[in-house]
This record gives sequence, C-alpha cells and structure tokens, in this order.
Amino acid sequence: MTHHSRFAVILALALGALSGRTWAAGAAEAIKAITAPSEDLTLSFTRAGRLAKVLVRQGRKVRAGELLAQLDDSVEQKQLALLKARADNTAAIRAAQLKCQRTKAVLDKVQNAYTSKAAPQRELEDAQFEAAKAEIDVAAAQLEHEQDVGKYEQARLDLDRMRLTSPGDGEIERVIAKAGESVNALAPVLRLVNVDPLWIDTPVPLDIGRRLAAGGKALVQLPGLAAPAEGKVIHVSRVADPASQTLEVRVELPNPSTRLAGEHVTVTFPEPGNGKPESRSTKSE
Repeated sequence: MTHHSRFAVILALALGALSGRTWAAGAAEAIKAITAPSEDLTLSFTRAGRLAKVLVRQGRKVRAGELLAQLDDSVEQKQLALLKARADNTAAIRAAQLKCQRTKAVLDKVQNAYTSKAAPQRELEDAQFEAAKAEIDVAAAQLEHEQDVGKYEQARLDLDRMRLTSPGDGEIERVIAKAGESVNALAPVLRLVNVDPLWIDTPVPLDIGRRLAAGGKALVQLPGLAAPAEGKVIHVSRVADPASQTLEVRVELPNPSTRLAGEHVTVTFPEPGNGKPESRSTKSE
C-alpha cells in the first residue's frame, strides 16, 4: 500500500469516528444511535385539587383508557346530582304547555262569541294576548330546561377532568405525586412510557437519507446480540441540517422482549441483494 493510500484510509476512519459513522468492507454504512421509548408522556390534571387516589404503582403495565389517578370530587359529585335532578325535571315545561292549551281553548270560545257578536273586541284582544303569552312561557320553560341540561353536561365533563386515564398502552415509569397531596393544574403526576416498539431517531448522511422512505427496512445491531434486529423506517425528515448535512430519520423497532430504552446501537439501511442503502424506488410502502 502506498503512502497516499494509507493516509486516505486513516483519514476515512478518523472522519467516521468523528461523525458517529462506521464502515465495514463490503457492508452498508452503520450509524450510531440510541434507542428511545415510542411513548414517553408526563400525565397531569388540567385543574388543581387534592389527589384522592393513585391506582397504579411504578412498573405497572396499563391499558388505554384505564383509570390511573383521581382528584377528590366529593363536592362536585353532590353538585352533579343536583344538576342532574334539574336536568331530568320537565314539570315546568308540562305546566306551561297545559296553560298554553287552556288559553288557546279560551281564545277559540271568545273568537266564536265575537264572531256571533256575543263578546266585545276588548275581550277578544285579551284572549289573544293570553294565548300569545302562554306560547312564550312554553318557549321560556324549554330554554331554561335546555340550560339545565347544558349545566349538567358541563359539570359531568368537569368531573371527568378530575380523573386521569391512560392515553395508551404502556408502563408506569414513575409515580410523581402521592395520594393526599395537593396538585396544581398541569403539574406532573405520573410518567408513562411504552418501549414496544422502540423508536430510534438518528441523523443520517444525506447520501443515504435522500434514498430512504417510510416503510423501508433498517437493521439495528443491539448490544449482546449476534445478529441485527429488523426494524422499519417510519419517518424521514424533509428538511436537512445544513451544518452536518444530515436528515433526521426515525426507525421503529419491535421490542417484544421489552429491552430497556436508552441503549447505544448501530443502524444500517441495506438494500436487499447488494448491500447498498435502500432506495425509494425499490421499496413499496
């Protein structure tokens, strides 16, 4: 090997070490990365209150929609019961409707009497006024009932905000607040993570990244495993980083054995058959 050839090899290896990229003879380029949870959420209430119950512990697996914690809602429950009673009560509407029917019957009689000249015009006008007023009273009773129903629904929704449910499947990583503590609105209460699947966000050199598309294959070399695990590209950024000339690429990796997130791994993007980075035109979504 000539002096210039040895210098070129040394320079390539040095640049690879600096950029987090490694090369192997005849293989696709391997890029260093770190695994992360596909979900990592800090859960909180949207209103302040006293934490009455925390129904999960650290390390507990939970399902979407499962109740995790609850604020003290004893006062709100009583208010809700009163509002429900008012929302269910239609007596005022029925009374107004009966009065309206009666005034219309009286109006019909007065109208007939007036036609046969047995009643004065003033009596007819009074009967017409009472009938019109009765119709307005029915509309007012119906509006008031709709408002009562609306107040009940609002109170029920407010009560739901005092219950913290899981937005998805996962595992409780940390219990931040304890039962009996007062918590402020949006203050962290629980941390929920999901490590199956794992996500791997990595800056990929433009010469590789521009050939990738969602659905493409990615090989992830995990610590302690002889063979790489197969994942898939789920997102390729449309904006390159001008300083490093890279594209952010997200790889999704199935993790049925629930390996820990945060491991250092290497990722390659092979094209079947020739070991080159995968091209958009050779992979259907």
